[in-house]
Amino acid sequence: RHDMNGNLTEKDFKEFENQFNKNSILGNSRRAVTRNGVFASSTDNEALKAAKRSFSVNVDSGSVTNQKRSGRCWMFAGLNVLRGIAIKKLNVKDIEFSQTYLQFYDKMEKANSFLDKIIKLVDEPLTSQLSMFVFNTALGDGGYWSYFVNLVKKYGIVPKDAMPTTAVSDDTGEMNIVLTKLLNKDAMILRDKFEKGMTKEGLSKCKKNMLKEVYQILGCSLGLPPKQFVFEYETKAAKDNFERLEADSPLDFYKKVIGEELDDYISISNAQLPGFEEGKAYYSPWLDNMQDGQHEFYFEVSLPTMKKALIKSLKDNSLVWFASDVLAQSLRKEGVLINNVLNYDSLFDIDTRMKKGMRLSYYSSYSNHAMTFTGVNLVKGRPNRWKVENSWGKDNGDSGFFVMDDDWFDNYVYQVIIKKEYLPSDLVETYQNAIKDPVETLPFFAIFNSID
Repeated sequence: RHDMNGNLTEKDFKEFENQFNKNSILGNSRRAVTRNGVFASSTDNEALKAAKRSFSVNVDSGSVTNQKRSGRCWMFAGLNVLRGIAIKKLNVKDIEFSQTYLQFYDKMEKANSFLDKIIKLVDEPLTSQLSMFVFNTALGDGGYWSYFVNLVKKYGIVPKDAMPTTAVSDDTGEMNIVLTKLLNKDAMILRDKFEKGMTKEGLSKCKKNMLKEVYQILGCSLGLPPKQFVFEYETKAAKDNFERLEADSPLDFYKKVIGEELDDYISISNAQLPGFEEGKAYYSPWLDNMQDGQHEFYFEVSLPTMKKALIKSLKDNSLVWFASDVLAQSLRKEGVLINNVLNYDSLFDIDTRMKKGMRLSYYSSYSNHAMTFTGVNLVKGRPNRWKVENSWGKDNGDSGFFVMDDDWFDNYVYQVIIKKEYLPSDLVETYQNAIKDPVETLPFFAIFNSID
């Protein structure tokens, strides 16, 4: 009999088994899946055949980079955008900026921000939703476009040979464990001092020694950031192609080699979340990585608006940072992002379809990876596929480049960073007015998931 309390019973399992055995689709699927796995058995080879690697618009983006065993995709994608500018400006074949340099300051800023948030919440229960959110998002590798902007504007950039990779920068798990343990103990110390009568102002003065220990871990793991360096490079010129650039500081290097104002870039989103209106900017201060830095804004626009601006950017040889759900309908080794390339609904005789906004609302999908648009294929002015530079090395996709069909874009691209000049002037004005009076939200929406 069925259990009135909702527990599974022997009768339930017998019914499920009878229905399973009567379904001829599941018999074939069982043989395929047990032998080959879920994704291999559900891959649609016809969809794969449509993943052509030619594009009518191509932007020179240099060699593919590799974040390896770290969650720094947002940083790699941001530096790839800057690299595209440097390739044109310096007339070089290739160049790479140091991710380790920004990684050092990213961890320092996150540690400082974590301690600030602990002090703000010191009189809240440890079990409150905000307290648990702060602890769970303290020192991970993930981040947002706003993090990248804040770091570059404050610390500049350096060439990769000025601060090369280390065993830890490429595989951050062990360092993150130690940092998290240290900062969690620091949080305990701060809360204990508050219980014994210390004011929040007094707690803030305790941060310096705590941050000194974070610096010690980072210095040993990543090396110390350079303050001055010389950049030597070869241009594409036929002769006299050797150049030397003296940089007074990493910020000076950024101004000389890039020179772009990062404030000229706008974050636009298409998530179709219920309750989020076009023309308004949404943010949560609990996501910020710096006290006086730029917020991570959610600003909804239509898909046609987003694509039109993106195509303008690519036609002007300007690379574009974007965030999406790379885990959805994708094959890593093949390097494809094609909607319905994995037909597991047919494989298991189920229906997992949901609209874009509902997938986010119910955490069936979320923004989890940042990459760079480097090209698009246009047919009569309309896009049918997009060229994507990933940061997973050359062994995935076409030497590290992925192909995305336009249907996948519609369903799983959530955020695109566009320069103001490629957007309609009235939309830019609306955005600028909206961020002056943004709507504050809690940080628990799927669109605000940390990107790594």
